[in-house]
This record gives sequence, C-alpha cells and structure tokens, in this order.
Amino acid sequence: MKNRIWIIIFSVTVLVCTAVWIGLSFFPSPSKIVGIYQNGSLVEKVDLTAQTGERSIELNGDYGKNIISVTHGRIEMKSADCPDKLCVKHGELKSAGSPIVCLPNRIVIKFENQSGSADAEAGALL
Repeated sequence: MKNRIWIIIFSVTVLVCTAVWIGLSFFPSPSKIVGIYQNGSLVEKVDLTAQTGERSIELNGDYGKNIISVTHGRIEMKSADCPDKLCVKHGELKSAGSPIVCLPNRIVIKFENQSGSADAEAGALL
C-alpha cells in the first residue's frame, strides 16, 4: 500500500513538472527585445519588431566565430565554429524559457525583461 502512494505522488509530481515546462517552452515571450551576451556582458540589444531586412551579427570567441541572423521578428544562430553546434541546432528563439546558448564561446541570446525589474541571477537592473 505504501509503494502505491509513493508511485502516485511521484507520477503527479512528474506530470506537474512536465506541464510547467511545456507551458514555459511553448508560450511566446511578450517582449520582442532580445539581449545578446558574451562572457556575461551585454553586447547588443535588438528590437525584433523594428528590424527590417536581414542583418548578421558576428561574434568571436575561444572556439572561433558565431554568426547571428536577425530578421523582422526572428533571431537565430546561423553558424558556429564550436564543436557541438547545439546553438545552431536550437533554431529560432521563440520563448523566454529557452534561450540560445553557445557554451564554448560563452554566448547567450535571450528575451529581455521590459519591466526593468532586477535580474535574480545577476542582481542587476536590465
């Protein structure tokens, strides 16, 4: 009887965590301001709604260069010289819950918080 209770508790916990993850991953970010960071420092802020045409941003890191493609409403890592290329495989940045990250070159592309509230991790105003 005790094992069944633990199995039910575990199953419910897994279902709730999965639902929260799906909710955060698939709801688009209300912000269209994207921050591009390298080595923890802001390199550039891009307003995706104001972007016209296609633009490329090139960043150099320890493992070579990364090319970021920006078009109206979209941003993605087009190419990278890092070994695993997970940042390129990520595709387009769609939600605040899943930023584009290139760990070898220390690049993060994420939606910015427009409210000006404090960032819990860095303790700084964004």
